[in-house]
Amino acid sequence: MHRKARRGRRRAPKRSPVAVIAGVMGELLLTAGAIVLLFVVYTLWGTGLQTAAAQDDLREEFDLQIQSDDEDESEDESEEPGDLELGDAYGILRIPRFGEDWEWLVVEGVEDDDLRDGPGRYPDNAHAGELGNFAIAGHRSGHGEPFAPFPELHEGDIVEIETRTGIYQYELDSAPNGDPDGNRIEISDSWVVDPVPGEPSSTEPEEARLTLTTCWPRWGSSHRMYASGVLVSEEER
Repeated sequence: MHRKARRGRRRAPKRSPVAVIAGVMGELLLTAGAIVLLFVVYTLWGTGLQTAAAQDDLREEFDLQIQSDDEDESEDESEEPGDLELGDAYGILRIPRFGEDWEWLVVEGVEDDDLRDGPGRYPDNAHAGELGNFAIAGHRSGHGEPFAPFPELHEGDIVEIETRTGIYQYELDSAPNGDPDGNRIEISDSWVVDPVPGEPSSTEPEEARLTLTTCWPRWGSSHRMYASGVLVSEEER
């Protein structure tokens, strides 16, 4: 009589330490990749939705400012730009180089909480149209990335800002000129927003200038990029 062979459980082959480590590393890389992907989606989409909503609120606020000024019969009682609080609507920025429909509401202030709503005005600098350096900062990535095409700026380009006091146009005399590394400076190079760029901060300005600043590289902030120009046209309200 033949005896039935007994079948035992097949044991899984032992994995070498190298294979175990490789498997763990693979899982970690997949997890890290998923996290990076989620971060990119949030940066491009999530923050953009928040900024779009903030822009709508700022436009409504700016329109109300204009309406209030128009209805105010006494100029002396009308608020001046200097009365704005950080985060308030300052004006409308237009840069034709970025497209006919490109325009952003500018906020008062350049802190993170301000710039997440749109480009921001350096609050200690001159106002639009005034002697000195009217300066604006903006994001190149995330929060609607208003300054994403910043390197495309060229000397001779017009930058327009509309405020409650009027419409002012500046012509750039220094710009990246299509160079992705053009006009790159160190983060500590604050001279670009001085009253007279390149001169001691105590120097009295003799012309009305504009300076735009943003991050470099686009997906980082190790440096800054800038463009600057001089006032060429103004139309008071």
